[in-house]
Amino acid sequence: MEKRISVIRRMRFGWHKEQSMRIEKIGAVEVVVFDNLTQTNMVKHCFTTRHGGVSQGCFSSMNMGLTRGEEKELVLRNYEILGEAMEFSKDNYVTSQQTHTTNVRRIMAEDRGKGVLRERRYSDVDGLITNAPNIPLVIFGADCVPVFLLDTRQKAIGMAHCGWMGTGKRMAEHTLQEMMAAFGTNPKDVVAAIGPSIGKCCFQVDAPVVSLFRKNIDFAEEIIFDDPEEEGKYRIDLWETNRRLLANMGVENIEIAGLCTMCDTDRFYSHRKMGENRGVMAGVMELKG
Repeated sequence: MEKRISVIRRMRFGWHKEQSMRIEKIGAVEVVVFDNLTQTNMVKHCFTTRHGGVSQGCFSSMNMGLTRGEEKELVLRNYEILGEAMEFSKDNYVTSQQTHTTNVRRIMAEDRGKGVLRERRYSDVDGLITNAPNIPLVIFGADCVPVFLLDTRQKAIGMAHCGWMGTGKRMAEHTLQEMMAAFGTNPKDVVAAIGPSIGKCCFQVDAPVVSLFRKNIDFAEEIIFDDPEEEGKYRIDLWETNRRLLANMGVENIEIAGLCTMCDTDRFYSHRKMGENRGVMAGVMELKG
């Protein structure tokens, strides 16, 4: 296995203690990992960056999306490269099929490989949960918020794709509720991480988006701000929204990457900045056997 080189980024937020995440390089592969998940020694996990794969052109170089229009074999090779670097069970990846819903699917042992090496016969799934070991759950993002959930007592995991629509529909909360129903998860036993995604520095929205948040988020006025640059526009803090949704359910151990994908397109793909001609990153987490 390649030697790991870590850069630790420490973030201090007003609402909780100092947290840290790491940007790790394993050979050419660069990923984001979270200390709170790593310290449990129960999971393998990462959020990919653009670096370390074999994708070409606008997909360069670690595109994880098999539906972006890139040659399939290159994307499959990226999954192999990531699996080798992170020691994932690379024949067992299971992916979401994201359409900005609040639908959550429980993944069983017989689902191994669906979405990458095997046909995925489900659709409209933005959240995945499992208590089966050695199955890397995969969600995708290129500005949307990836949420990682680990139940340290019941030994179960969840991955939630929380774009602005999913965040406004309380997707992180829905995913945790599904874990509670399926596995008996107690939120106080959950370790959570909120991955790289568009920050409030860049997430400019108009009135219809604000209306969705005001309708569904009871603390909306605390995460919606007038845009300082354009009258009639707003900014929304998706990181804090997802943190508050989880904290209000009783989750105490939450790390936030604090990395804006739109600010750093050398490292991340960004839909808002790059449009449709781009790859996607993947949030991946696997229970150890």
